[in-house]
Amino acid sequence: MTVNSSCKISVILPNYNHGRFLSERVNSILNQTHQDFELIILDDCSTDDSHKVLEQWKNNPRVSHFIMNEKNSGSTFIQWKRGMELAVGEWIWIAESDDVADPNFLQEMLELAEREPDVHIAFCRSNRIDENGNLKGINRWGEIGTPDRWNSEFISHGNDECADYLLKRNTIPNASAVIFRKQTALKHIDTVLPFRYCGDWLFWALVANEGKVAYCPMLLNFFRRYASATSLVKTHERVIARINEYMSVLKQLSVLTGSRLEHPEHHQWIIDEWTGNRKNISFGTYLFPDFYPRLKSLFYRQCIESVFRMRRNS
Repeated sequence: MTVNSSCKISVILPNYNHGRFLSERVNSILNQTHQDFELIILDDCSTDDSHKVLEQWKNNPRVSHFIMNEKNSGSTFIQWKRGMELAVGEWIWIAESDDVADPNFLQEMLELAEREPDVHIAFCRSNRIDENGNLKGINRWGEIGTPDRWNSEFISHGNDECADYLLKRNTIPNASAVIFRKQTALKHIDTVLPFRYCGDWLFWALVANEGKVAYCPMLLNFFRRYASATSLVKTHERVIARINEYMSVLKQLSVLTGSRLEHPEHHQWIIDEWTGNRKNISFGTYLFPDFYPRLKSLFYRQCIESVFRMRRNS
């Protein structure tokens, strides 16, 4: 290993077929103002030119592990776990391979995370960028419902964060904007290994619930979203699987927080996503979504109201 074995933070770069973004991504890591880190590069058997692009950093003094899988693992979280097990840092940063970081990301996040004892996870605000790096505005997915809260820095108790915010939606929508304690993460990573779509949502909650959560309103992360991204591809199977995972996360968060799922209006976004994907699923499946009971009742009420509106307008 060529980096300090007691470095403060371990940066894990899990890549799959993001060769065209890797130069910008890796340079945004290596050019951080905080330099006490190791970089763990993990490629999950990419089929593009990722391996060729990554080779240029194989012998970089910051790179402690350079692993090219011969077989695809089939799971982002398997790669996360592998990186965590290799990491020597107290803190982990999952630097997703198609995103970009501000040079001050690590410096600002570490200072915030260590401002108070018992912080287990810290995250910042993110800008959205397209596949060409063009700015598309702040990523406000997690801010919907409480927009003013996200304009100021805060440190909160994790159990409150889970009950008041994470139970409603994933308020930490991009892994690249987050650092978290390695030892806490290792306690919970196995729980999310079966997930393919929203395991990060549950993972953040489990880690947060161990202590405190710190938030920075500075735009230190650039979250890339584009039409061909794997997460945006919609098929019948993907739509159903994603909804099933939402329900699994909500049930586990309900148990974690001791809160019953009695406010389906907080999860209107799930109904909206289901309705928005109507063309991708069969009519029979659409009419019987695997929602928790109160959310299903809200869905049916809205379906009936929609029918009456159509009749009034015809």
